[in-house]
Amino acid sequence: MANVRDFEYITAIAQYGSISKASEALFLSQPTLSKFLQRVEKELGLPLFHRVGKRFILTSAGEIYVARSRSILELEHQMRQELADLATMQSGSIRLGTTAGRSIFITQQVIPAFRQMYPRIRLIVYSRSNHELLRSMQNNELDFAVLNYTENLNTFRSVTIGEDELVLVAPACSPLKDLAVPREGHRFPVLSTEYWKDQDFVLPLSTSFSYRLVTHYWNQLGVHPRVVMETQDLRTVMGAVRSEVGVSMFTSVPLYPGSGIRYFSLDGTDLPKQKSCILCHRDVYYTEAQQALMQLIQDFYRYPESPA
Repeated sequence: MANVRDFEYITAIAQYGSISKASEALFLSQPTLSKFLQRVEKELGLPLFHRVGKRFILTSAGEIYVARSRSILELEHQMRQELADLATMQSGSIRLGTTAGRSIFITQQVIPAFRQMYPRIRLIVYSRSNHELLRSMQNNELDFAVLNYTENLNTFRSVTIGEDELVLVAPACSPLKDLAVPREGHRFPVLSTEYWKDQDFVLPLSTSFSYRLVTHYWNQLGVHPRVVMETQDLRTVMGAVRSEVGVSMFTSVPLYPGSGIRYFSLDGTDLPKQKSCILCHRDVYYTEAQQALMQLIQDFYRYPESPA
């Protein structure tokens, strides 16, 4: 059975027309290369070279063998190059999963920076619920995911990237900004309950965890604002707030500059919070580029004081 080495040796003999020159180029002894050629010709049952003095000239069978050998060697070279590219992630793809809200900062901030570093890599970004992301990770459909931290994930490794808090969300131009005050221990200016309890609200669907979290907080305060719109996608919630359909309340995600919306911290010190993490597979080798993408997500997962 021929292998790549066989093709390389025969092609070298054809190229140099000499056993001595070919053996020198291949860093082999002449007897070794001569025995190799004899073995190959015996296995094929055909001579590959005419021996004319010390010269080796291809027979018809040899011409076919060398032509095909060169094609195989080229394919082998291309394969090695592609594998080398994959090893350094100069090409290939990365499958990243994230929740809808977090996908905004990833596409607006992380991906442009990543493209500067690895322009030839294809990023496949899936926007799914936390539960769906976990299932996709378990099915090996994702390389890693950005989601809410969940304990007891023994089959995965998690890297905490931030802590999100329940915030009031309003248009950047909302007069509410003039009523909020900075307060120590709060990430954003604090807006007292009296200023938002009579606002119209846009919330995630009533079947979602976010909706239940918000309404539980309202019940604790004894307030019942009017919900004028529900939608499944947090990006749509943000768009509705930006268009001044109403204000909203959800667990914060990083905002990109010029997002058109503003966060306000809420009254109280014991407010709902949620850790965010990058979820990775255990005992899986991550390439340089995959690690770079994870690092960029960590670097960009921050909250400016004035995100609008």
